Amino acid sequence: MLPANILKVMTMHTRIYLARHGETLWNKTQRLQGQLDSDLTPLGENQALAIAKKLADRHIDLIVSSPLGRAKKSALICQQILKVDHQIKMPLMERNLGIWQGEEIQHLKTLPDYHECLQQVTSLAIYNLESALNCGQRILESLKQLANDNSGKSVLVIFHGEALRCLLFLLGKEDTLNAFHLYKNGCIITVDFNTTTQEFTLVLDDISS
Repeated sequence: MLPANILKVMTMHTRIYLARHGETLWNKTQRLQGQLDSDLTPLGENQALAIAKKLADRHIDLIVSSPLGRAKKSALICQQILKVDHQIKMPLMERNLGIWQGEEIQHLKTLPDYHECLQQVTSLAIYNLESALNCGQRILESLKQLANDNSGKSVLVIFHGEALRCLLFLLGKEDTLNAFHLYKNGCIITVDFNTTTQEFTLVLDDISS
């Protein structure tokens, strides 16, 4: 067996900053976007800029985003400050919310399946919705590949609130609120990936303050 000091050197970590895109027109009315899209508001553009400014001293090596317009535009704003490459990853797309896409939360709260669909993470897949569990697993596998491909680096990932909720549930953050309440536009969650154990760890970080 190798000595502990050598094992420590061999163990590589990838730091990933998970950020939700800036505010959009539909976010203002808590209208579900899913894999549909709407433009960033002026506030949303400022929130994207704030992400980059908060990370300016964190030595970001790469920006990766969902292909959806709101995430992609937020990433391009960050790129102007951070001056690093930007890649688009299709699997980081927001959860497909089926026939609920385009509906406002207040109109869905009375439906019997609302709580399980949008406040829990289960395998329930109705109304053409992608299950929250499948969404979380899709994001998790994409981030694992990204972390392994960028071992020892720091990566900013800009994607979506509901996808973030589903992912973090799988990482042990078992909240029972919807994404609008849990993850504000422009928020940043820090995780470390251990390339030896292939596990993510949530990092206590005040970067969003």
